Amino acid sequence: MKKVNQLFFLVVIISAAAFLAACGGSEPPAPPKPDPVSFNFVATDAFAWTPDSISVQTGQEVTIVVDNQGALEHNWILANKNVDVATASDADALYGANVGYVQGGESGELTFVAPGAGEYLYICTVAGHAAGGMVGTLIVE
Repeated sequence: MKKVNQLFFLVVIISAAAFLAACGGSEPPAPPKPDPVSFNFVATDAFAWTPDSISVQTGQEVTIVVDNQGALEHNWILANKNVDVATASDADALYGANVGYVQGGESGELTFVAPGAGEYLYICTVAGHAAGGMVGTLIVE
């Protein structure tokens, strides 16, 4: 009878170990990262961004290329949608998303990771340019 109890106890221990191993603390796999995207912006002295709106996914690597086809300098920053565009400055740039000042006939580039879902603004912070229309919308889904 003692052997039967020992055998029963051994079977229970092995079964419990197998069950715990199957339920182990492994985490579900992380969702796949979205593919990187790139957008080309044309800046002109007409104070408008082309395109004036873009959409990306949360966590997506985003490359921005600013092609300044005007004579005036321009820049591109990503800012909170509640920022006052008339007084926005480089200090308002979120997540390091600031291409810097791009002289006429030159181009600039930056790469950043898209923030959480929501709407953001991209702004040229050269004095008077945003007020003149150099504001666009980045939609993060």
